[in-house]
Amino acid sequence: MRTRSYCLTLCGLALAVLLGPALAHAVAQQQRPAHQQKVVVISLDAFAAISLHDPNLPAPTLHWLMKNGSYAEGLQPVNPTVTWPNHTAMVTGVDASGHHVIVNGLIVDQRTAAPPRVDANAPKSQLVAGPTIYDAAHQAGLTTAEVDWVAITGASTIDWRFSEKPDPDGAVARDLIGQGMISRDDLEHFSRPSQAWRDRIYTQAAVDIIRKHHPDLLLLHLLSLDSIEHKTGFGNDSGRNTIAFLDDRVKEVIEAVRSEGDFDRTTFIVLSDHGQQSVFKHLHANVLLQQAGLQRAATDGGTPAFCMSDGGFALVFQKNATPASRAALKRIFEGKPGIRAALLPEEAVKFGIPTPAQTDQAPDLFLFAAKGYAFTGEPSGEFVTDTKETGAHGYLNTEPKMQAIFIAFGAHIHPGVDLGSITNLRVAPTIAKILGISLPAAKQEPLTEALE
Repeated sequence: MRTRSYCLTLCGLALAVLLGPALAHAVAQQQRPAHQQKVVVISLDAFAAISLHDPNLPAPTLHWLMKNGSYAEGLQPVNPTVTWPNHTAMVTGVDASGHHVIVNGLIVDQRTAAPPRVDANAPKSQLVAGPTIYDAAHQAGLTTAEVDWVAITGASTIDWRFSEKPDPDGAVARDLIGQGMISRDDLEHFSRPSQAWRDRIYTQAAVDIIRKHHPDLLLLHLLSLDSIEHKTGFGNDSGRNTIAFLDDRVKEVIEAVRSEGDFDRTTFIVLSDHGQQSVFKHLHANVLLQQAGLQRAATDGGTPAFCMSDGGFALVFQKNATPASRAALKRIFEGKPGIRAALLPEEAVKFGIPTPAQTDQAPDLFLFAAKGYAFTGEPSGEFVTDTKETGAHGYLNTEPKMQAIFIAFGAHIHPGVDLGSITNLRVAPTIAKILGISLPAAKQEPLTEALE
Protein backbone atom coordinates (compact mmCIF):
# COMPACT_ATOMS: atom_id res chain seq x y z
CA MET A 1 0.00 0.00 0.00
CA ARG A 2 1.33 3.43 -0.86
CA THR A 3 1.98 5.75 2.05
CA ARG A 4 0.65 9.26 2.47
CA SER A 5 4.21 10.70 2.12
CA TYR A 6 4.59 8.85 -1.18
CA CYS A 7 1.39 10.40 -2.49
CA LEU A 8 2.42 13.86 -1.33
CA THR A 9 5.77 13.50 -3.09
CA LEU A 10 4.03 12.37 -6.27
CA CYS A 11 1.66 15.32 -6.12
CA GLY A 12 4.56 17.71 -5.58
CA LEU A 13 6.39 16.38 -8.61
CA ALA A 14 3.26 16.61 -10.71
CA LEU A 15 2.83 20.25 -9.74
CA ALA A 16 6.46 20.87 -10.63
CA VAL A 17 5.91 19.46 -14.10
CA LEU A 18 2.81 21.59 -14.58
CA LEU A 19 4.13 24.84 -13.14
CA GLY A 20 7.71 24.81 -14.41
CA PRO A 21 11.39 24.53 -13.45
CA ALA A 22 11.27 27.21 -10.75
CA LEU A 23 8.69 25.29 -8.74
CA ALA A 24 10.49 22.03 -9.42
CA HIS A 25 13.60 23.50 -7.79
CA ALA A 26 11.56 24.70 -4.80
CA VAL A 27 9.86 21.33 -4.34
CA ALA A 28 13.18 19.50 -4.55
CA GLN A 29 14.65 21.81 -1.90
CA GLN A 30 11.76 21.07 0.48
CA GLN A 31 12.14 17.33 -0.03
CA ARG A 32 15.91 17.01 0.32
CA PRO A 33 17.06 15.47 3.61
CA ALA A 34 18.12 17.66 6.52
CA HIS A 35 21.52 15.92 6.61
CA GLN A 36 22.39 17.01 3.04
CA GLN A 37 26.16 17.27 2.67
CA LYS A 38 27.73 20.60 1.74
CA VAL A 39 30.89 21.48 -0.21
CA VAL A 40 32.91 24.68 -0.03
CA VAL A 41 35.53 25.07 -2.78
CA ILE A 42 38.22 27.73 -2.24
CA SER A 43 40.51 28.40 -5.19
CA LEU A 44 43.77 30.24 -4.44
CA ASP A 45 44.83 31.36 -7.89
CA ALA A 46 48.40 30.47 -9.01
CA PHE A 47 49.31 28.66 -5.77
CA ALA A 48 52.05 26.24 -6.84
CA ALA A 49 52.32 22.85 -5.17
CA ILE A 50 56.03 23.38 -4.62
CA SER A 51 55.18 26.35 -2.37
CA LEU A 52 52.62 24.47 -0.25
CA HIS A 53 55.10 21.73 0.63
CA ASP A 54 57.60 24.21 2.08
CA PRO A 55 57.49 23.48 5.86
CA ASN A 56 58.45 27.10 6.60
CA LEU A 57 55.59 28.58 4.57
CA PRO A 58 53.52 30.94 6.78
CA ALA A 59 50.32 28.97 6.17
CA PRO A 60 49.33 27.27 9.45
CA THR A 61 45.69 26.79 8.41
CA LEU A 62 46.57 25.06 5.15
CA HIS A 63 49.18 22.85 6.80
CA TRP A 64 46.69 21.91 9.54
CA LEU A 65 44.13 21.00 6.86
CA MET A 66 46.72 18.80 5.16
CA LYS A 67 47.50 17.01 8.42
CA ASN A 68 43.85 16.43 9.23
CA GLY A 69 42.56 15.82 5.72
CA SER A 70 43.69 14.45 2.37
CA TYR A 71 46.09 16.29 0.07
CA ALA A 72 47.90 15.91 -3.23
CA GLU A 73 51.60 16.20 -3.88
CA GLY A 74 50.52 18.06 -6.98
CA LEU A 75 47.30 18.80 -8.85
CA GLN A 76 48.00 18.71 -12.58
CA PRO A 77 46.15 21.43 -14.49
CA VAL A 78 44.80 21.11 -18.01
CA ASN A 79 46.29 22.94 -20.97
CA PRO A 80 46.46 25.86 -21.31
CA THR A 81 47.57 26.35 -17.70
CA VAL A 82 45.69 29.61 -17.17
CA THR A 83 42.76 30.58 -14.96
CA TRP A 84 39.55 30.20 -16.94
CA PRO A 85 40.29 26.89 -18.69
CA ASN A 86 41.28 25.29 -15.39
CA HIS A 87 38.47 26.64 -13.25
CA THR A 88 36.13 25.37 -15.94
CA ALA A 89 37.85 21.97 -15.92
CA MET A 90 37.41 21.78 -12.14
CA VAL A 91 33.64 22.22 -12.41
CA THR A 92 33.01 20.18 -15.58
CA GLY A 93 35.45 17.27 -15.26
CA VAL A 94 36.61 17.75 -18.87
CA ASP A 95 39.58 19.57 -20.41
CA ALA A 96 39.52 22.38 -22.96
CA SER A 97 38.81 19.93 -25.79
CA GLY A 98 35.49 19.28 -24.04
CA HIS A 99 34.52 22.63 -22.49
CA HIS A 100 36.11 24.87 -25.20
CA VAL A 101 37.42 27.57 -22.83
CA ILE A 102 40.98 28.34 -23.96
CA VAL A 103 41.70 31.85 -22.60
CA ASN A 104 40.28 34.08 -19.85
CA GLY A 105 37.11 34.86 -21.77
CA LEU A 106 35.53 34.41 -25.19
CA ILE A 107 37.78 35.02 -28.21
CA VAL A 108 36.07 37.30 -30.72
CA ASP A 109 37.03 38.83 -34.08
CA GLN A 110 39.43 35.97 -34.75
CA ARG A 111 40.19 35.05 -38.35
CA THR A 112 39.44 38.55 -39.62
CA ALA A 113 41.66 41.27 -41.05
CA ALA A 114 42.11 42.69 -37.52
CA PRO A 115 43.66 41.33 -34.30
CA PRO A 116 41.39 39.11 -32.16
CA ARG A 117 40.35 40.18 -28.69
CA VAL A 118 38.93 38.61 -25.53
CA ASP A 119 35.44 39.31 -24.21
CA ALA A 120 35.65 38.62 -20.47
CA ASN A 121 31.95 39.44 -20.01
CA ALA A 122 30.60 36.76 -22.33
CA PRO A 123 27.77 34.74 -20.75
CA LYS A 124 28.48 31.26 -19.46
CA SER A 125 25.88 29.85 -21.85
CA GLN A 126 27.95 31.07 -24.80
CA LEU A 127 31.33 30.31 -23.32
CA VAL A 128 31.19 26.88 -21.65
CA ALA A 129 30.32 23.77 -23.65
CA GLY A 130 28.62 21.10 -21.56
CA PRO A 131 27.21 20.85 -18.02
CA THR A 132 28.93 21.95 -14.81
CA ILE A 133 28.78 20.68 -11.26
CA TYR A 134 26.76 23.73 -10.20
CA ASP A 135 24.27 23.03 -13.02
CA ALA A 136 23.86 19.48 -11.72
CA ALA A 137 23.57 20.63 -8.11
CA HIS A 138 20.91 23.21 -8.95
CA GLN A 139 18.93 20.69 -10.98
CA ALA A 140 19.02 18.34 -7.98
CA GLY A 141 17.40 21.03 -5.85
CA LEU A 142 20.55 22.13 -4.02
CA THR A 143 21.45 25.74 -3.28
CA THR A 144 24.43 27.04 -5.25
CA ALA A 145 26.61 30.11 -4.77
CA GLU A 146 29.69 31.68 -6.32
CA VAL A 147 32.07 34.46 -5.37
CA ASP A 148 34.51 35.67 -8.03
CA TRP A 149 34.31 32.38 -9.95
CA VAL A 150 35.02 32.57 -13.66
CA ALA A 151 33.26 31.62 -16.92
CA ILE A 152 30.03 31.84 -14.96
CA THR A 153 28.45 35.17 -15.97
CA GLY A 154 24.69 34.97 -16.15
CA ALA A 155 24.52 31.30 -15.12
CA SER A 156 20.88 30.65 -14.24
CA THR A 157 21.86 27.74 -11.99
CA ILE A 158 23.62 29.97 -9.44
CA ASP A 159 21.29 31.05 -6.61
CA TRP A 160 23.58 33.51 -4.82
CA ARG A 161 26.46 35.40 -6.40
CA PHE A 162 29.04 38.10 -5.80
CA SER A 163 30.82 38.35 -9.13
CA GLU A 164 34.35 39.43 -10.01
CA LYS A 165 32.85 42.82 -10.84
CA PRO A 166 29.96 42.78 -8.37
CA ASP A 167 26.59 44.33 -9.08
CA PRO A 168 26.02 47.08 -6.46
CA ASP A 169 22.31 46.23 -6.58
CA GLY A 170 22.85 42.49 -6.08
CA ALA A 171 21.44 40.86 -2.95
CA VAL A 172 24.82 40.02 -1.43
CA ALA A 173 26.25 43.45 -2.27
CA ARG A 174 23.29 45.13 -0.56
CA ASP A 175 23.88 42.96 2.52
CA LEU A 176 27.52 44.06 2.72
CA ILE A 177 26.56 47.70 2.26
CA GLY A 178 23.95 47.37 5.00
CA GLN A 179 26.54 45.91 7.38
CA GLY A 180 28.93 48.79 6.68
CA MET A 181 31.56 46.48 5.17
CA ILE A 182 31.65 48.33 1.88
CA SER A 183 30.09 51.37 0.26
CA ARG A 184 28.24 51.64 -3.01
CA ASP A 185 31.05 53.84 -4.30
CA ASP A 186 33.54 51.08 -3.46
CA LEU A 187 31.51 48.64 -5.52
CA GLU A 188 31.16 51.04 -8.44
CA HIS A 189 34.94 51.48 -8.50
CA PHE A 190 35.80 47.94 -7.45
CA SER A 191 38.94 47.61 -9.58
CA ARG A 192 40.55 50.72 -8.09
CA PRO A 193 42.09 49.28 -4.85
CA SER A 194 44.54 46.37 -4.58
CA GLN A 195 43.74 42.75 -5.32
CA ALA A 196 44.26 41.93 -1.64
CA TRP A 197 41.55 44.47 -0.79
CA ARG A 198 39.22 42.80 -3.28
CA ASP A 199 40.05 39.33 -1.92
CA ARG A 200 39.08 40.47 1.56
CA ILE A 201 35.74 41.72 0.23
CA TYR A 202 35.25 38.47 -1.71
CA THR A 203 35.81 36.56 1.53
CA GLN A 204 33.33 38.74 3.40
CA ALA A 205 30.80 38.09 0.63
CA ALA A 206 31.36 34.33 0.96
CA VAL A 207 30.89 34.55 4.73
CA ASP A 208 27.69 36.54 4.26
CA ILE A 209 26.32 33.88 1.88
CA ILE A 210 27.26 31.10 4.33
CA ARG A 211 25.57 32.79 7.25
CA LYS A 212 22.38 33.86 5.51
CA HIS A 213 21.84 31.22 2.83
CA HIS A 214 23.71 28.05 3.88
CA PRO A 215 24.57 26.99 0.31
CA ASP A 216 25.08 23.34 -0.49
CA LEU A 217 27.81 24.25 -2.97
CA LEU A 218 29.90 27.41 -2.68
CA LEU A 219 32.66 28.32 -5.16
CA LEU A 220 35.11 31.00 -3.98
CA HIS A 221 38.06 32.31 -6.00
CA LEU A 222 40.84 34.53 -4.56
CA LEU A 223 43.42 36.15 -6.85
CA SER A 224 45.98 38.08 -4.83
CA LEU A 225 48.83 35.53 -5.12
CA ASP A 226 48.52 35.43 -8.90
CA SER A 227 48.46 39.22 -8.98
CA ILE A 228 51.65 39.73 -6.94
CA GLU A 229 53.59 36.94 -8.66
CA HIS A 230 52.82 38.36 -12.09
CA LYS A 231 54.48 41.56 -10.91
CA THR A 232 57.45 40.19 -8.95
CA GLY A 233 58.11 36.63 -10.13
CA PHE A 234 57.91 33.31 -8.31
CA GLY A 235 59.35 32.21 -4.96
CA ASN A 236 60.02 35.49 -3.16
CA ASP A 237 58.81 37.09 0.07
CA SER A 238 56.08 39.04 -1.73
CA GLY A 239 54.48 35.74 -2.67
CA ARG A 240 55.05 34.15 0.73
CA ASN A 241 53.53 37.15 2.53
CA THR A 242 50.51 36.97 0.24
CA ILE A 243 50.09 33.27 1.02
CA ALA A 244 49.98 34.19 4.73
CA PHE A 245 47.18 36.64 3.93
CA LEU A 246 45.27 33.98 1.97
CA ASP A 247 45.74 31.44 4.75
CA ASP A 248 43.80 33.78 7.04
CA ARG A 249 41.02 34.09 4.43
CA VAL A 250 40.64 30.30 4.33
CA LYS A 251 40.44 30.22 8.12
CA GLU A 252 37.79 32.96 8.04
CA VAL A 253 35.56 30.90 5.73
CA ILE A 254 35.98 27.72 7.79
CA GLU A 255 35.12 29.55 11.02
CA ALA A 256 31.99 31.00 9.39
CA VAL A 257 30.80 27.49 8.51
CA ARG A 258 31.59 26.32 12.04
CA SER A 259 29.72 29.22 13.66
CA GLU A 260 26.62 28.50 11.58
CA GLY A 261 26.44 24.87 12.69
CA ASP A 262 27.23 23.32 9.30
CA PHE A 263 30.79 22.22 10.04
CA ASP A 264 30.06 18.53 10.66
CA ARG A 265 28.45 18.08 7.23
CA THR A 266 30.72 20.31 5.14
CA THR A 267 33.64 19.22 2.99
CA PHE A 268 36.22 21.92 2.31
CA ILE A 269 38.28 21.70 -0.87
CA VAL A 270 41.18 24.14 -1.11
CA LEU A 271 42.95 24.09 -4.45
CA SER A 272 44.49 26.20 -7.17
CA ASP A 273 44.21 26.39 -10.92
CA HIS A 274 47.92 26.36 -11.82
CA GLY A 275 51.34 27.35 -10.54
CA GLN A 276 53.66 30.15 -11.63
CA GLN A 277 57.22 30.57 -12.78
CA SER A 278 59.58 33.50 -13.34
CA VAL A 279 60.09 35.16 -16.71
CA PHE A 280 63.19 37.01 -17.95
CA LYS A 281 62.57 37.33 -21.70
CA HIS A 282 59.54 38.32 -23.75
CA LEU A 283 58.48 36.86 -27.08
CA HIS A 284 56.72 39.21 -29.52
CA ALA A 285 55.11 36.70 -31.86
CA ASN A 286 53.40 39.26 -34.06
CA VAL A 287 56.83 40.55 -35.10
CA LEU A 288 57.49 37.31 -36.97
CA LEU A 289 54.07 37.45 -38.61
CA GLN A 290 54.74 41.04 -39.70
CA GLN A 291 58.10 40.05 -41.14
CA ALA A 292 56.37 37.27 -43.08
CA GLY A 293 54.01 39.80 -44.65
CA LEU A 294 50.94 38.37 -42.94
CA GLN A 295 49.72 41.56 -41.28
CA ARG A 296 49.53 43.93 -44.21
CA ALA A 297 46.21 45.36 -45.39
CA ALA A 298 44.51 42.33 -46.89
CA THR A 299 41.94 41.92 -49.63
CA ASP A 300 38.96 39.61 -49.20
CA GLY A 301 41.01 36.72 -50.46
CA GLY A 302 44.01 37.43 -48.21
CA THR A 303 45.27 35.31 -45.33
CA PRO A 304 46.21 37.75 -42.55
CA ALA A 305 47.37 36.11 -39.30
CA PHE A 306 47.52 37.47 -35.76
CA CYS A 307 48.90 36.09 -32.51
CA MET A 308 47.07 36.29 -29.19
CA SER A 309 49.71 36.13 -26.44
CA ASP A 310 49.07 34.74 -22.95
CA GLY A 311 52.29 34.18 -21.00
CA GLY A 312 53.47 30.62 -21.45
CA PHE A 313 51.37 30.04 -24.56
CA ALA A 314 50.02 31.87 -27.59
CA LEU A 315 47.34 31.32 -30.21
CA VAL A 316 47.71 32.15 -33.89
CA PHE A 317 44.54 32.73 -35.91
CA GLN A 318 44.55 33.08 -39.67
CA LYS A 319 41.79 34.22 -41.99
CA ASN A 320 41.03 31.72 -44.77
CA ALA A 321 43.44 29.19 -43.26
CA THR A 322 44.21 26.01 -45.16
CA PRO A 323 46.35 23.00 -44.25
CA ALA A 324 49.15 24.45 -46.37
CA SER A 325 48.94 27.93 -44.81
CA ARG A 326 48.92 26.44 -41.32
CA ALA A 327 52.02 24.43 -42.14
CA ALA A 328 53.66 27.67 -43.32
CA LEU A 329 52.75 29.31 -39.99
CA LYS A 330 54.40 26.44 -38.15
CA ARG A 331 57.62 26.93 -40.13
CA ILE A 332 57.69 30.62 -39.13
CA PHE A 333 57.90 29.75 -35.42
CA GLU A 334 59.41 26.29 -35.20
CA GLY A 335 63.00 26.34 -33.96
CA LYS A 336 62.99 30.02 -33.01
CA PRO A 337 64.51 31.10 -29.66
CA GLY A 338 62.08 30.68 -26.77
CA ILE A 339 59.64 28.47 -28.71
CA ARG A 340 59.19 25.12 -26.99
CA ALA A 341 56.57 23.83 -29.42
CA ALA A 342 54.57 25.03 -32.44
CA LEU A 343 51.56 22.75 -32.81
CA LEU A 344 49.14 22.35 -35.69
CA PRO A 345 45.52 21.59 -34.70
CA GLU A 346 45.97 17.87 -35.18
CA GLU A 347 49.06 18.02 -32.93
CA ALA A 348 47.56 20.30 -30.26
CA VAL A 349 44.62 17.95 -29.75
CA LYS A 350 47.03 15.53 -28.05
CA PHE A 351 47.48 18.17 -25.34
CA GLY A 352 43.75 18.64 -24.72
CA ILE A 353 43.24 21.57 -27.07
CA PRO A 354 40.12 21.54 -29.28
CA THR A 355 40.40 21.81 -33.06
CA PRO A 356 38.93 24.56 -35.29
CA ALA A 357 36.45 21.96 -36.50
CA GLN A 358 35.10 21.65 -32.93
CA THR A 359 34.97 25.34 -32.00
CA ASP A 360 35.91 28.73 -33.43
CA GLN A 361 37.84 29.30 -30.19
CA ALA A 362 40.55 26.87 -31.33
CA PRO A 363 43.60 28.39 -33.06
CA ASP A 364 45.24 27.54 -36.36
CA LEU A 365 48.58 27.24 -34.54
CA PHE A 366 49.22 26.70 -30.82
CA LEU A 367 52.54 27.88 -29.35
CA PHE A 368 54.22 26.92 -26.05
CA ALA A 369 57.03 29.09 -24.67
CA ALA A 370 60.25 27.68 -23.24
CA LYS A 371 61.24 28.11 -19.59
CA GLY A 372 62.15 31.70 -18.75
CA TYR A 373 60.26 33.11 -21.77
CA ALA A 374 56.72 34.47 -22.02
CA PHE A 375 54.62 35.64 -24.95
CA THR A 376 53.45 39.24 -24.73
CA GLY A 377 51.31 41.49 -26.84
CA GLU A 378 53.48 44.53 -26.18
CA PRO A 379 54.66 46.19 -29.43
CA SER A 380 58.30 45.66 -30.30
CA GLY A 381 60.60 45.74 -33.27
CA GLU A 382 62.33 42.53 -32.14
CA PHE A 383 61.03 39.03 -31.60
CA VAL A 384 62.90 38.51 -28.29
CA THR A 385 63.45 41.23 -25.69
CA ASP A 386 64.75 41.24 -22.12
CA THR A 387 62.47 42.07 -19.21
CA LYS A 388 62.78 42.50 -15.46
CA GLU A 389 61.77 39.39 -13.52
CA THR A 390 58.03 38.83 -13.65
CA GLY A 391 55.80 35.78 -13.32
CA ALA A 392 53.72 33.84 -15.83
CA HIS A 393 51.84 30.61 -16.37
CA GLY A 394 50.31 28.95 -19.40
CA TYR A 395 53.26 26.59 -19.89
CA LEU A 396 52.92 22.89 -20.64
CA ASN A 397 50.93 21.25 -17.84
CA THR A 398 53.68 18.72 -17.10
CA GLU A 399 56.05 21.48 -15.91
CA PRO A 400 56.79 21.06 -12.16
CA LYS A 401 56.04 24.70 -11.31
CA MET A 402 52.69 24.55 -13.09
CA GLN A 403 51.42 21.90 -10.63
CA ALA A 404 48.68 23.24 -8.36
CA ILE A 405 47.56 22.47 -4.81
CA PHE A 406 44.72 20.25 -3.57
CA ILE A 407 43.53 19.74 0.01
CA ALA A 408 40.25 18.12 1.07
CA PHE A 409 39.12 18.32 4.70
CA GLY A 410 35.96 17.81 6.69
CA ALA A 411 32.94 15.59 6.35
CA HIS A 412 33.71 12.15 4.88
CA ILE A 413 37.41 12.94 4.23
CA HIS A 414 40.09 10.53 5.48
CA PRO A 415 42.74 12.32 7.57
CA GLY A 416 46.41 12.27 6.62
CA VAL A 417 46.03 10.74 3.15
CA ASP A 418 48.69 11.63 0.59
CA LEU A 419 46.98 11.30 -2.79
CA GLY A 420 50.23 11.66 -4.74
CA SER A 421 49.93 13.45 -8.07
CA ILE A 422 46.40 13.78 -9.39
CA THR A 423 44.67 15.69 -12.17
CA ASN A 424 42.12 18.44 -11.65
CA LEU A 425 39.65 16.51 -13.83
CA ARG A 426 38.93 14.46 -10.69
CA VAL A 427 37.68 17.49 -8.74
CA ALA A 428 34.19 17.78 -10.26
CA PRO A 429 33.32 14.06 -9.96
CA THR A 430 34.55 14.13 -6.35
CA ILE A 431 32.22 17.03 -5.55
CA ALA A 432 29.40 15.17 -7.29
CA LYS A 433 30.12 12.06 -5.20
CA ILE A 434 30.03 14.02 -1.94
CA LEU A 435 26.79 15.82 -2.84
CA GLY A 436 25.17 12.64 -4.12
CA ILE A 437 24.52 13.98 -7.61
CA SER A 438 25.50 12.85 -11.09
CA LEU A 439 27.93 14.41 -13.58
CA PRO A 440 28.05 11.93 -16.49
CA ALA A 441 30.27 14.11 -18.69
CA ALA A 442 33.23 13.86 -16.28
CA LYS A 443 36.13 11.94 -17.81
CA GLN A 444 37.78 10.63 -14.63
CA GLU A 445 36.79 8.93 -11.39
CA PRO A 446 36.20 10.72 -8.06
CA LEU A 447 38.91 10.64 -5.42
CA THR A 448 37.38 7.72 -3.53
CA GLU A 449 40.70 7.07 -1.82
CA ALA A 450 40.20 10.34 0.07
CA LEU A 451 36.55 9.66 0.97
CA GLU A 452 35.34 7.77 4.02
